[in-house]
Amino acid sequence: MSTAEGSTLDVVGALPRATIIAVPHAAAGAPLVSTSVIAREAVVVAILVAGLTAFAAPRDLGAGLAPHPGWAAVILLSARYGSRGFGIALAALCGTLALTAIATGLALGPLLAVAGKSLPDLTALAVSVLVAWISSAHERRIADLSARTAELAQKSTDNDIIVAELADAAMALRARGDRLDHSLTFIRDVAARLEGGDRLVASQAALDLAIARTGSRAGVVQLVDARGRLRTVASLGAWTLLRARPPDLLLDRTIKAAFESAAPVRAIDLPDVAGVAEAGRDQSDVAAPITDDGGEVRGVLALRGVPADSLSHALVHDIGLIARWCAKANGSRDLAINQTAPATGEPDRRPAPPRAEGIPPSGSQRFN
Repeated sequence: MSTAEGSTLDVVGALPRATIIAVPHAAAGAPLVSTSVIAREAVVVAILVAGLTAFAAPRDLGAGLAPHPGWAAVILLSARYGSRGFGIALAALCGTLALTAIATGLALGPLLAVAGKSLPDLTALAVSVLVAWISSAHERRIADLSARTAELAQKSTDNDIIVAELADAAMALRARGDRLDHSLTFIRDVAARLEGGDRLVASQAALDLAIARTGSRAGVVQLVDARGRLRTVASLGAWTLLRARPPDLLLDRTIKAAFESAAPVRAIDLPDVAGVAEAGRDQSDVAAPITDDGGEVRGVLALRGVPADSLSHALVHDIGLIARWCAKANGSRDLAINQTAPATGEPDRRPAPPRAEGIPPSGSQRFN
């Protein structure tokens, strides 16, 4: 098989592409506790402190104590919620104590003067600020770690998807590689048989390749003998529902048209053919002449049961190309069939012995 001749035989399809999913940036981490929750807790604690101080020290609401009991609530909320807890708790406590003082008729000026000069109260304020700063640092660290954890979880999920798609792509590539290996083995075997020099083996190899290319149900290779007859030298598949093998002398409209025109012919292109069903009823679906380098027709390669979607001009071109490859091993017309062969039930096709001039062989078939 010459490598100079182009072939459109498709052995490997397009490779699948793995989809790569971009990982989005993680959004900034939301606060662990909402401000409204902190405000509610601060108001409740401030009301409790105001009620206790009003009950225990109704004259100064605990201003005479050093430090004021309310600082315990501020420090607690500062440790729990950081700077937000400190600010909200301090505001809620001061506001609640001021409203309590107004409600009980106490003057705010003396109370504020006493609280402002108390060293323990100032110390409690400083401790509250320090605790709030430390708690805020921990809260920011927790928020950063939470955001990082969410980002890593998202990346892990996306990576799992990518790994699954890559695994599917690897399986598809492995399957395509196996099919490619089988295709190359088959084509290597066909090429070896076509170049082996045995006409019958080369004809069968060309028929195998044509059926594999088209997916047809059956096929036949006929060569012209010295008397101008088309003899079946290779066949494959069930020729009809009632006949497993084609007859040794076969001539239908498609084969005759390909022989006479020396070009590939489809049955649906013949005159008086209504459609694909009628075309494949009594004749071959496609036939291509086996021509030598000088353009002389040496035989015909015909196929039956070709799928309707495969009867394209590209496929017909491929069948013609295979027929030309087959012609290189079929330069002689000395063919005959020994009908006395063998136990397998298959005709034994061998080169014919010389015949006397003027004595035509029996069962001859000629084109008129």
